[in-house]
Amino acid sequence: MSEQEVIYSTLRFLQSPSESQNRPKADSVQRSKNTDNKGFSLPWHLLAASLGILCLLLLVTVIVLGLKVFQHVQERHQLEEILQSLSIKCDMIKNDSYVKEQLLTNKTLEYDLLKNETLQQKKELNSGKYNYIHEKNICQRKNISMTSQNKDKPRNEFWSCCGEKCYYFSKEREKWRRCEEICRKYNSFPLKIAGEDELRFIQAQVFTEYYWIGLTYDDRKNKWKWFDNTDYSGIDSDGKTSLPSGGKCACVTATRLETMDCFSSYNCVCEKRITFHPHW
Repeated sequence: MSEQEVIYSTLRFLQSPSESQNRPKADSVQRSKNTDNKGFSLPWHLLAASLGILCLLLLVTVIVLGLKVFQHVQERHQLEEILQSLSIKCDMIKNDSYVKEQLLTNKTLEYDLLKNETLQQKKELNSGKYNYIHEKNICQRKNISMTSQNKDKPRNEFWSCCGEKCYYFSKEREKWRRCEEICRKYNSFPLKIAGEDELRFIQAQVFTEYYWIGLTYDDRKNKWKWFDNTDYSGIDSDGKTSLPSGGKCACVTATRLETMDCFSSYNCVCEKRITFHPHW
């Protein structure tokens, strides 16, 4: 064997029995430590993941609460605006109510003044100062300048005046409902007889003709009514309200009141109240 050749040999040390016994124990302790370290490393990962999830949940909760708070602030702001608007409207209504109360007070005062003036005028009429009915030759048939509203055919018509009323006796024969249109042409209304004196004056003008008046029978209420929807309470001084049976529309003749079929054609009587006595 040459010098360059190297001889490897395994050296074995002789160990005492005590060392040989202690070494396996040390190895087992080392392996148990490594095993323990590996066992405790897994729960820390789970804890970190749990903490991350918890933080995420807290973040979501904070965001949701923030949105709720923002929404609540917005709603409160809207409610404050609505309340302010309602307060302004309430003030406006109060002002309007105050103005209306003032107007009502003024109108009440005006009404009281007019009422007093009316009572005074009635007293003067009753005393005879302006009582046209009892004046000499006050009820006469004259050609008064009263024209119809038909501008194509303006014409004067014969009107009979007595007291504060003037009467127009139409020449056209029409159904009862058409009389109101004829009277409207002359700014007047169908005749409403107030008493025996007025009835006698009308009868003296109609001669032998039949003339519709503003009186008709109301089937719903089973009573006679004037054109202005007031009840017929009779004309005679004895207060009789019955009319002859025969129709549901009333007309006047030279001697009496008659009831006829409303679709029959007769002349019409219109009346118009005047505020001054016409000059003859």
